[in-house]
Amino acid sequence: MTAVAGERVDGTTGPAVDAAELVTRARELAPLIREHAVKTEQDRRLAEEVVVALREAGLFRLTTPTRFGGYDLQMSDLLAIVAEVGKGCGSTGWNLSIDTASTRFALNAMPETALSDMFEGNPDAYVISTAHLTTTKAYRAEGGYRITGTFPWSSGCEIADWAYIPVVHIHDGDEQTNDLVGVVVPMSELRIERTWHSAGLAGSGTHTVVAEDVFVPERRATLFSLTDLVGEDERDSMLIQGSSQSLAAIVGAAQGALQVAREALDKGRPITYVNYAAAAEAPSVQMWFAEATHLIETAHLHLVEIGKSLDGIPETQQMPWAERARIRMHQRSAQEKSRAGVEKLLDVVGGSSFALSNPLQRLWRDISVMSRHTALNAPIILEDYSRAVLDIHPSVTLLY
Repeated sequence: MTAVAGERVDGTTGPAVDAAELVTRARELAPLIREHAVKTEQDRRLAEEVVVALREAGLFRLTTPTRFGGYDLQMSDLLAIVAEVGKGCGSTGWNLSIDTASTRFALNAMPETALSDMFEGNPDAYVISTAHLTTTKAYRAEGGYRITGTFPWSSGCEIADWAYIPVVHIHDGDEQTNDLVGVVVPMSELRIERTWHSAGLAGSGTHTVVAEDVFVPERRATLFSLTDLVGEDERDSMLIQGSSQSLAAIVGAAQGALQVAREALDKGRPITYVNYAAAAEAPSVQMWFAEATHLIETAHLHLVEIGKSLDGIPETQQMPWAERARIRMHQRSAQEKSRAGVEKLLDVVGGSSFALSNPLQRLWRDISVMSRHTALNAPIILEDYSRAVLDIHPSVTLLY
């Protein structure tokens, strides 16, 4: 039986919404999301109609604490919901994953005073997470900290209410200290430079956020050192859980591409200069489409395995290297199968796939960019997994 979202061990509850109901809501938004996908891409941010629809469906409160009106979902539920949204538009699925993951990051790192500022009276607050150690500085100030610098690649920044900045080096004058600070900042106190111009995932709004001597009170800050982040064999799974939510957008986009290709075949798409009146009559096309279907289904099965592996595990719980590497290898396989399946779909549909009016080409480009995010670096994932299964120390990754 599917658990009811909002029920918690500590007795606090949010709105009782069944996880399956949230999946249904996400699925029902697909036509609207697909309808505005071109506008999303052209504007380099989610269309406002999509933002409103996601908020009204309660999808911006998926990981909001239940005490503030959010839902308490298992990882497998989150992945299913993000994938449904990603079917209509890769950028939209990606932006939803940014909010769900960033909120969970903040919950595990920020004091209760910060969480109250973020979500009290606003359970639908959209949160991004962004960091860039080499272009940012923090200084101690009376009652808090002052933050200056630029944060590139801040997906969703133009629709966000809050920015979670997990790590900034604290400086004493011109000298960098060994201390770091994590903060949450209202987006109204930050400036956005529209720097995102990309061949894919163009609508994700992955622009640059700028902090210009922004004061952050202690109530919204957490002090720590670099050694708190980097472990040896055991580390927490926070970043793996976050990248898994991003992966769900990739798998969802591949499933969306499969739907688009099937619709083209069902309409009797022809093949020029052959004896078949419709492409779907050709056994070669049938087999090619079947292989694409199987690849994308396999990607989904890897995603399901990831969800099962992470269900019920707090992000801060220490996880052995071998298990982290195993889960990340499933991430690599899921994105690899998604890409391979969509490549075959392009063959099935043919040259018309690349017409700008065809959503297939946009989903293909979105997947190409999403699957090359640094958190999902396929060659590094394989290298680290190969060392882990043979117990060859150390891990090649610093944080995962």
